[in-house]
Amino acid sequence: MMGLAASHLTLYGRAECAPHALAHRVKAIKALNDALSRPCASRAEGDARFATIMALTFQASCMPEGMTEFLAMIRGCHVIARTAMGGHGEGKDRGVQFEESLFSSFVEEGGYYDNVWSLSEPSRLVLQRENVGLLMEEAVASLRALAPLCGSRLEVEFLVSLERVAKMVKASAVQAFADLSDQYGMLSRAANPDFAAFTDPDNHATQLILIHFNLIEFHIGHLALGGAARNRFAFRRRTCLAWTDRLCRTLPERYRRPYLDWPIKYCTGMAEWLPRLPDELYPAARGLDGSVGAGRRQLTSS
Repeated sequence: MMGLAASHLTLYGRAECAPHALAHRVKAIKALNDALSRPCASRAEGDARFATIMALTFQASCMPEGMTEFLAMIRGCHVIARTAMGGHGEGKDRGVQFEESLFSSFVEEGGYYDNVWSLSEPSRLVLQRENVGLLMEEAVASLRALAPLCGSRLEVEFLVSLERVAKMVKASAVQAFADLSDQYGMLSRAANPDFAAFTDPDNHATQLILIHFNLIEFHIGHLALGGAARNRFAFRRRTCLAWTDRLCRTLPERYRRPYLDWPIKYCTGMAEWLPRLPDELYPAARGLDGSVGAGRRQLTSS
């Protein structure tokens, strides 16, 4: 929890907290690995294990370099739920069933889906189709431009599923947000070599796919969730900017245009539709040429 707090403060400009965030993260991961080397003895211990991996997951979502690590932590949640919380034997060896855990709804079939609907506002089931439709049409066009870059079946399936969700927003943002669980499910079920290849920082195609996924997920969530729930995840807008900025600085030149045009345009637009978020916060919001004006001109001219 201290590592998560330090990463959150770092995201909001407290750079002096970054070393503490890393130190606490390393200690937590080591302690969790030590615990996982032994059988789970009780429901309380199982809940503590899952709470730890969840805190590490949320911390990764606050880290400027945490885009792929966040997915690894999500996958870790499923692994721990299936194999490290008991419930795999018979009789007295049955242990603790994950269904009995306080966190059972986080990874059980339909749990994420049900949670999204419980947090949503009925008035947000159908949105103003013109504005939302235009934004998602641009996102879909950008996703389709990525298709020739895909080099594996997992990449193709993930991209196709994401395009389907983006199209669904026009009818129901809540339904689209709930269906994003398909993307997480794909990665959680993927074979280890496939997952490793998908999350490899040197796999530029998947890095582009993932930044599109995170921006689309953020936008759909902002539209679908009720005010109280939406405000709990306000930090994700800064994360989206940080992750986009990192890609702008690390991707080879030939992968930047046209593939980053829509993410850059979207990040620039955050200053328009999200109050109190200056586009000067991260260089990525300024446009690929580094000027705030260029990003804004691209947004307003379309």
